[in-house]
Amino acid sequence: MTGRRLLLIGLMPALMLVGVHLLLQELADWRILDGRLVGPDAYMRLLRVQELADTGVWFDPVSERSNAPYGEVLHWTRPLDLLLLSGAAVAAPLLGFAGALFAWAAVMGPLLHIATLFLLLWAVRPMLEPRGLILLGLLFPALFFIAFVFAVGRPDHHALNMMLFVAQLGFAVRLARSTCLDRLAIAAAAIGALALWISIEGMVGIGLTLLALAAGWIADGRLAIRRAVIFTLVLTAGLTVALVLERPPTDLLAIEFDRISVVYLCFLAMIAGFCLLLVVAPDGRPGTRLLIAGAAAGVILLAVKLLFPNFFLGPMAEMHPLVREVWFANNAEVSPLLDPRHLVRSLPKAVAHLGLILFAVPAVILCMARSSGEYRRIWALLGLFLTLTFALTLREVRWMGYPQILCLPPCIALLQGLFARRPVRKRGLAAARAAAVIAVAAGPLVLGGLLRLALPLPETGKACEMPAISAWLDSHYAERPQRIVNFIYPGSELLYRTRHSVVATPYHRNTAGMVDTIQLLRASDPAAAQAIVERRRADLILICPESPEATNYRRTDPPSLLAQLEAGAPPDWLVPVALPPALAADFRLFQVRRGGF
Repeated sequence: MTGRRLLLIGLMPALMLVGVHLLLQELADWRILDGRLVGPDAYMRLLRVQELADTGVWFDPVSERSNAPYGEVLHWTRPLDLLLLSGAAVAAPLLGFAGALFAWAAVMGPLLHIATLFLLLWAVRPMLEPRGLILLGLLFPALFFIAFVFAVGRPDHHALNMMLFVAQLGFAVRLARSTCLDRLAIAAAAIGALALWISIEGMVGIGLTLLALAAGWIADGRLAIRRAVIFTLVLTAGLTVALVLERPPTDLLAIEFDRISVVYLCFLAMIAGFCLLLVVAPDGRPGTRLLIAGAAAGVILLAVKLLFPNFFLGPMAEMHPLVREVWFANNAEVSPLLDPRHLVRSLPKAVAHLGLILFAVPAVILCMARSSGEYRRIWALLGLFLTLTFALTLREVRWMGYPQILCLPPCIALLQGLFARRPVRKRGLAAARAAAVIAVAAGPLVLGGLLRLALPLPETGKACEMPAISAWLDSHYAERPQRIVNFIYPGSELLYRTRHSVVATPYHRNTAGMVDTIQLLRASDPAAAQAIVERRRADLILICPESPEATNYRRTDPPSLLAQLEAGAPPDWLVPVALPPALAADFRLFQVRRGGF
């Protein structure tokens, strides 16, 4: 099938995606025309890119106004910054850099979503017939979780992760076949290195490709070794280049687990070394090759464990208990798919977003049973990875986009099988096809919605809107920027919208800022609270009693600092600041009395 044919197949679904994003804007609480973005990461990302444009310092990504007065270095890397910077530079002559950056950040997600659609059509082309690709294009816009990943006003690396994973899926499908071109292995390695540079999450797609290569070698022997060697060597070389571009020379050997580092370079280099050994090793039987692959995986993982003992603990395993309690445990992205503590909230979402798995699992089994050779291998690979990514999603909901993507090809194959094996009258066949497509596309969403109605949640308004209070802070304290002790979650938006500094932001590398904020607002001893404020040299304390976050700090016996502030009984070193009535309805602001020190 030509690229032009794929373009025509994807044209209608691309227009549907535009409609989905317009619909999300109507339903959302982040109207882009009101100057709002999606969540704290979006504001922090634009702030980071603005600082890069202002300073031109590539290797020093310190946000000086975060974690005041010490500064904060995020675990994010530069590729998305560069994409945002490049897009903003194009429109800067017309809108000014800040306006162009915001405009590009607003539309970048949907454009990447459309690009992902066309990549998906290419990726699964060897698995589906042309009519199946048409159905796939029509089903893809119904994946609303993925649509949110690419939402208007969400300039986030998760969108790039998803797009590159789809590309890696396409390469894995082709590399698992008995014959393929060397350039596919080179391209797959380049995409894998870029994905890992963007985020450690890129290891998901790399793992898929390595499994495809391993399956090809186990089944075909020496015929598949060349592509494995090419992929692993180019991947290792690409990651080396990424390290040099991302880190200053003095930092190249730093051991870090939350972004690319020498840790991941060593891991991939070991895999490349094993592939090189296969070139001179005897071929053996498929069963022998399977045992060798398993033993090699065990040896490599053990070596990584010995070299880097914390590798398997994850980037946030050694989290401070207070940060885990207040921030991490309440972070929706890292909550389990089915959370026993919040089953009423999590069950409808699980059914709506991953109900497709009820169709996909039997469909994969059916496809494996009815195919043979390399095609059975491809379906087995997809089924295995669907299982692995579903297991990740059960642990943390942020992985949900991956099994959603992997559910689509078997669901389409199931629909094609139903259409091909039911010789009914032409009119009845058309109705059956339409009903089947609607059931697969909308069934999970409808069932999830019905569960949501059957298990009603209390309505919660959106408290503590930041634009108005940010504008007031900037105008009222125009002469000198202030250091603000704030709740954790709005910290990024305060930084973006004002010239002031904040203590807390919702990122694991700002553990010190979060811990000080928690201990300060929970403190029942005024002297202990004052010591934290003095150490941080803070000027203001801003609270929002209606915020869900406030419940983490509200103690009454004895009363915490937050409870004292809410009751209008601050310690003598804090002076209430009068706010306009519209702001005073939500916020309380207190000036630190310097004489109290």
